[in-house]
Amino acid sequence: MTSKKIAGDGLLFHPAHGLCRVDRMTEQEQSGEKVLCYSLVPKTTNRMKVRFLVEVKHAESSGFHKVISAKEAGKLLNYLKAGDGSAVQTEPAWVLAQNILSFSADKLKTRDQRKRQLLEHSIKGLVGELACAFRLSLMETASRIEKSLTKISKVDSLVLAALGRAAEG
Repeated sequence: MTSKKIAGDGLLFHPAHGLCRVDRMTEQEQSGEKVLCYSLVPKTTNRMKVRFLVEVKHAESSGFHKVISAKEAGKLLNYLKAGDGSAVQTEPAWVLAQNILSFSADKLKTRDQRKRQLLEHSIKGLVGELACAFRLSLMETASRIEKSLTKISKVDSLVLAALGRAAEG
């Protein structure tokens, strides 16, 4: 992702930190060389006033990416409706959706802590990103995801609980 790609709206999304605004670009010295960095400020502020400093060339590997379009978000909901976990996409939002489907399709019901954490992370990230794309509340977006998932089968109780927590913010 180049700095020119985000210059338009200056917004990046992270599954755990949510929507962030590029406050400015700075040049930092790291390991004896100058590197270009994004100074990112979360759109929802808390009392800690968090700010991220991420090297431009490592922004995507750090989890930050451009918010998907409403059209792409609609395709994601259709993907969840179809329940076809075989589609291979590498875009961050698609990976989150694939994680949710694979968890839902797990017939062995082996629910270890890491799988539950991955589910929580995936649902929180997908709800947040789709809410940004559709410009809806978290609750409305979680409801849309739940409706999409119920098209294929009964939704797992852990998935429903995670959707409820994601809807609350």
